[in-house]
Amino acid sequence: MTITLLTSNQLDELDRRIAARADALIAARTGRIQIKPSNEITPSNRGRPPKSIANPFYVFIGPTTSYGRYPLFAMDIIEGIARLDWYDRRTGTGGKSMPLSVRNLVVILEMLEKVTSESVSQTLRLAERHAQRYVKAIELIIPRMMRTRPKSLILDMEEIHEPGNQGREDIVELIQPTPIPR
Repeated sequence: MTITLLTSNQLDELDRRIAARADALIAARTGRIQIKPSNEITPSNRGRPPKSIANPFYVFIGPTTSYGRYPLFAMDIIEGIARLDWYDRRTGTGGKSMPLSVRNLVVILEMLEKVTSESVSQTLRLAERHAQRYVKAIELIIPRMMRTRPKSLILDMEEIHEPGNQGREDIVELIQPTPIPR
């Protein structure tokens, strides 16, 4: 009986397949909504382009990460910005000024790589105007979270964004062991 080891290419392929299956399983169990691009609206060059915010916390915040869905270093920021007056009403006028949902803000940070009013509207199933409030809140939250993130998260983020970092470059080919005679 001979034992054959997998090559680094075979290990990479196996890793990709396992990761894809794990992501699908997590998405199915957490009820994540798959965002499908809508082909109904044709893009136009007229008017102001939609606001698009890159989310640097996309991979690092969530129920399966070490920081969890509600990271301690960011909760004061998220809760404070959620409680701002988002309805722009004059003092003394009628109406109730409700804060934004902290849960929805955290869901946006964990699920969307690019935050736009359209993606927020599809993800949270909100009207366009209300989704714009969440986009503006995320625009205020991200720079403050970047300043207060712990050193371990800074190192994790820099490791992923370094150019040319593939993660397996320093692994030396394993020497195939000799079979044990029986």
